[in-house]
Amino acid sequence: MHYHGYFWRGSDDDRSRRARDAHIDGPRFATADVPPAKMCWWLRKPADMVAGTWDDPAGAAKWMLAQYERVSREIEDAAAHWTPGDRRYAAALRDIADGRDVTWQYQVGGDERAFVSVVACSPNEWDREAPCPLDGASG
Repeated sequence: MHYHGYFWRGSDDDRSRRARDAHIDGPRFATADVPPAKMCWWLRKPADMVAGTWDDPAGAAKWMLAQYERVSREIEDAAAHWTPGDRRYAAALRDIADGRDVTWQYQVGGDERAFVSVVACSPNEWDREAPCPLDGASG
């Protein structure tokens, strides 16, 4: 098993307008850069949407924490900071090591939202038929 990371930042209004594209049956699902309705569906997107790949859960969890730290000063909801970075990392590490997909999302200014996701690959527990996007098979 290995893990792919995905990062998306954009307008909630734009994401809402493109909601059909977030569903696997949507007309532009494969090419739409909006986060999919199910995390495991990231694997059905093209390889150029993969922000990182790791063979070990620790590397994937460290990447998630780095993405969180990158936007943390912009997060509007003070409650989002209730978990210190080391505990946030430990929780992500535990879940990723167990083969779970993990997504953190934050409101980062007015109408903007950031999504940070790590998705288990080969196989994914929730989409066992999903190809690895790096194998050139997507869709």
